[in-house]
Amino acid sequence: MSYEIMTDSSSNLTKDLLERYRVRMISYISSVDGEEFLCYSPEREDAEAGRHFYEAMRKGSDVRTTLINMSRFTEAFEEILAAGRDILFVCMSGGLTGTVQAAHIAAEDLMEQYPERKIICIDSLSASLGEGLLVLRLSRLRAAGATLEEAAAWYEKHKLRMNHIFTVGDLKYLKKGGRISAAEAVIGNLLSIKPILKADDEGKIVIHDKVRSRKRALDYLVEMTKQRIVNPASQIIGIAHCDAPMEADYIAGRFRHELNAQDVIVRYYDLCTGSHVGPGTIAIFFLGENRMGPPPAVIGKAI
Repeated sequence: MSYEIMTDSSSNLTKDLLERYRVRMISYISSVDGEEFLCYSPEREDAEAGRHFYEAMRKGSDVRTTLINMSRFTEAFEEILAAGRDILFVCMSGGLTGTVQAAHIAAEDLMEQYPERKIICIDSLSASLGEGLLVLRLSRLRAAGATLEEAAAWYEKHKLRMNHIFTVGDLKYLKKGGRISAAEAVIGNLLSIKPILKADDEGKIVIHDKVRSRKRALDYLVEMTKQRIVNPASQIIGIAHCDAPMEADYIAGRFRHELNAQDVIVRYYDLCTGSHVGPGTIAIFFLGENRMGPPPAVIGKAI
């Protein structure tokens, strides 16, 4: 294997997937009430960590996340380069974080020290399993003999086909992140208005539509997936949730029954990006012809 595939913990890839697909991970750092810890640790059970983390958010703990700085990238990259391997690194969307810039700077500095080696850094324009599912495809390409450059070109060609659609449990986290106003959050929660959010072509999170009631929001996600997915039998559909396992399993069951997908995987939302959307969030990730455009008129009625 002439190159390593590496991603950040935003990709939501758990230990079993990292080992099966031979992918390396570099983790963001989160803190709860000042106590810092890695968002991903191979020594920790992900679901248990997710339950504790999102329960702390429900209780009002002070939750923060820290970007991966250049020195940590330098350390992680240099270990691989010194072993004689190149690197294909896939990072969370630059529309959500500045981490990809730190990775690029570290890569450029190291390639001057190791001129015979190469590092390619990709801005996934994605997060969570929207990033991670395509990383798994890179592993399959590598196993089939794709070169570093061929694999990187494939990711760049297909990344804007990855759809990210989700709804949240409480609007206060969108208010905290500046995506809605304080008044919108209060009124929306009172009236049980649930936004349908998506990742746009710039890798930013935007509101796609609004429906009334949690049940309608979940059904909207399912119907949008059914309408937009391409060749589900050849795809792994990803579902990430912020401590809403029963609802995630309900959606997964519908996909298995109604779409005949190659596979459906359900994971707790990675702690880094999950901290910005909050407990109760349900997100779905799949490949379409492109990313979602304006809301269709056929599903529900916008509020």
